[in-house]
Amino acid sequence: MRLLPLALLGTLLTGSAYGQDLPPSEAATLPRLIDSLCIDLHPSNGCEQVILLESESHPDAADLVILTDRRRHEGGGTPLLVLRGAVYNGAMWGMSPSLEETTGRQLLLHSEQSGIGRTPWFQTLRIGWHEDGFHLMGFSYSSYDRITSGGYDCDMDYAAGSWTSSAYWVDPESGEETGQETAGGQAGAPPPLTAGTAQQMPAPCRAVQELYWQRLP
Repeated sequence: MRLLPLALLGTLLTGSAYGQDLPPSEAATLPRLIDSLCIDLHPSNGCEQVILLESESHPDAADLVILTDRRRHEGGGTPLLVLRGAVYNGAMWGMSPSLEETTGRQLLLHSEQSGIGRTPWFQTLRIGWHEDGFHLMGFSYSSYDRITSGGYDCDMDYAAGSWTSSAYWVDPESGEETGQETAGGQAGAPPPLTAGTAQQMPAPCRAVQELYWQRLP
């Protein structure tokens, strides 16, 4: 079998057999698409289109866009939320965010950095409609040490007004494990989903993170 010249092979791969030509607007947007869901979040009729895009304005981040139902809502496809740089989005495996539907007409926005490094981490934002806008209903974060197998986690339930956290350490020589668990209340309503609330780690989570690193063998 004779091999095709590289130039001809490149022409074939970019031809109609392998893909279709896209208008400039689609060619600029579609390659940025990370994940998408159509779920019922808003009180209006129909499901909202939730889109996660590689951010053009925030390096190593993803934008969250929520649109009205284009079929059942007048002016369908209208943005209900555009949150730039909502979560981390890396270039390697184990660094891509994702979307998940959960109960109570709420959305889970997952992000992680588990591809490289000694201490991979995982984060989840629980998002829902509250009164007049999208709010952060919950925040979860966890990390572990690949060398000692220790780790920590934190869970904020803004809707219930409570939080829990835990940390554990493993002695690399004896294998003995020690740990600490804490819990508390959280006053106030769920915070609005803004760039600040989405990207900042809550105080109880920062506290357990700092405690863990202070005692890490």
